[in-house]
This record gives sequence, C-alpha cells and structure tokens, in this order.
Amino acid sequence: MKAVFAVVIFLVLCSPATFAYNDIPDSGPVAELHAKAKAGDADAQFNLAEAYRDGESVRKDMQEALKWYHRSATQGNTEAQFALGFAYRGGDGVQMNKVLSYMWFDIASKNGEESAFGLRNDVAWSMTEPEIDEARNKAQAWKPNQKNDDGFVDGDEDN
Repeated sequence: MKAVFAVVIFLVLCSPATFAYNDIPDSGPVAELHAKAKAGDADAQFNLAEAYRDGESVRKDMQEALKWYHRSATQGNTEAQFALGFAYRGGDGVQMNKVLSYMWFDIASKNGEESAFGLRNDVAWSMTEPEIDEARNKAQAWKPNQKNDDGFVDGDEDN
C-alpha cells in the first residue's frame, strides 16, 4: 500500500501541469511581464517580484521575488526598496539583517515612501549605535543603477 501511495505522489509531483505551473509561460501577461523585467523595466521587475512573492501565475518563490525586487530597487523603484526593507526586517527569504533593513527603509523614505520612515525608526530601536551608523553610511553611499554594497548577491543574471 505504501508503494502505491508513493507512486501516486511521484506521478502527481512529476506531472507536466506541475512543471508548466512552475515555469514562465510562453505567452500571456506573465510572459510579457517577464520579458519587460528582463529588458530592465523597473516597474515590471517590481510586479514580477510581487507575482513570485504571492505565487500569482508563477510558483511562489521568495528567492526569485527578492532577485526581482533588488533589480527594481537598484533602479530607484521605491516600492521595491520598501519591500527589501521588509524582507531584511523579518528575514523573509533572506537572513534577517537590521542594518540592511534600516538602509532600504531609509532609501525608500528619502524617495517619498512615507511609511518607510516609521519602519526605519522601529528597526533602529533594536540596533546599536555602530549598526545605525553603518546603515546610515550605506544608505548615504547608495546610488541608483550602480553596483552597491547592499549585501545582495544576484547570482542569476540570465533571468
């Protein structure tokens, strides 16, 4: 009986529908969004990150979401910067890092995201003065569209 159950589970997990759901479709809104994101459209990158975060029309994958949030944030997308602040604050898909959370909330706040200011200050309550200084320095040195020391490693440049 266990062998039959294992075979059924294997067949379900290996069905073509399972694999099709996990890949970017060849056509349709998600395919178009992915193409625009790959071409460097910061808004499309943010929207694709949201789709991966929520599992909308693609598999739910926080690592993939973070990759696209980061690409969007480095181009100045405030919503993506805010999302990275949250991710580092709670350790959602990345190791929790108060310095990077503070940094991204600070950047988002300076770019007009009003709620980022309060969240940045909330993170600061649990930080030491040297950590706050490090976060401020990173935020001040950060520039859009440059290689920055923001702690993120995007090892998959082809997607």
